[in-house]
Amino acid sequence: MYPILINFGPFLVPSWHAMYAIGALAAFWLFTKLARNKTPDVNLPQLSRIFSICYVAGYFGARLLSILIEEPEVMSINSIFAALGRFGPMTFYGGALASAFCGSIYAWKNRLPVGKLLDCAIPAGLLALAIGRIGCFLNGDDYGKPVEFINGQSQPFWAVTFPNLADNIPRYPVQLIESTFALLICALCVLLLGRKKRGVGIGAGIVAAIGVLGYGVARFLLEFIRDDYRGMIPWTALSTSQGISLILVITSAAFMIHSQRRI
Repeated sequence: MYPILINFGPFLVPSWHAMYAIGALAAFWLFTKLARNKTPDVNLPQLSRIFSICYVAGYFGARLLSILIEEPEVMSINSIFAALGRFGPMTFYGGALASAFCGSIYAWKNRLPVGKLLDCAIPAGLLALAIGRIGCFLNGDDYGKPVEFINGQSQPFWAVTFPNLADNIPRYPVQLIESTFALLICALCVLLLGRKKRGVGIGAGIVAAIGVLGYGVARFLLEFIRDDYRGMIPWTALSTSQGISLILVITSAAFMIHSQRRI
């Protein structure tokens, strides 16, 4: 659509990179804002350190999963490390899982409240995703399937055609749909954290689980209208992202049920 956001002589700002940076800054702002209210014992330098660890881990995790799925020619350990050192496609789930794992390990080793920090980090990550998917839309990445309509009918107003695909086919704006879902789930998590502040009992980690559960369901369904290759689970018609979504949904639901039984 608009792969270059700003073009002023030799100065170029690619849309996806701009939204990636804006999303990261927005995530840092929301994470620190929520965490300073929910975990007052964790100071700003510690929060900044956690965010930096998650940011770096997220980048390499997103690249690694994309390499494993989309670059089958990269087989050896050395070639994987070489591929990690160059720019290329990234997969959200790879980044999200690596960020959560590395951030949680750091918090645990430093005796910080892992559950409460995850409650703040998940909505921040969803906000970053909501902004990042706008960059995907502008760049023509992660596009949707063709919209089916009867010959002679006018193209639905919401369908989009991506010039970079050069096929002139109206498609589902799946990037913007995912962005909307991520933003709504983020808002829900923030509201739930606000309720906790007013004294309504919500256990540590529950808000994070709700965010993961909500996004997992949304992503599983949205995969049915995505049209770019993201790997397939052997012997099934499900994409890799749908398999990860199922695991996250089941894990989050089990955690919430277990937490309720302990109350």
